[in-house]
Amino acid sequence: MDLKHDEQKLLNGFRSLTPEGKLELLDYAASLLKKYHQPSPGEESSAENQCPLEKAEERPEAIKEPIFTE
Repeated sequence: MDLKHDEQKLLNGFRSLTPEGKLELLDYAASLLKKYHQPSPGEESSAENQCPLEKAEERPEAIKEPIFTE
């Protein structure tokens, strides 16, 4: 796996942490993931919270017809 210099430094720094430090850092990262990827209570992505789509009106001028050229 090819890593950039910054990524290698981060991995080496993580590996040099104590087990308690690693656990604390992983817990903090997990809390950040929950904070930024979890919808807030008022923004739940259920069907009840969404507007229904209206059926598109069919227009005769939008019907595709083959074009014949000579």
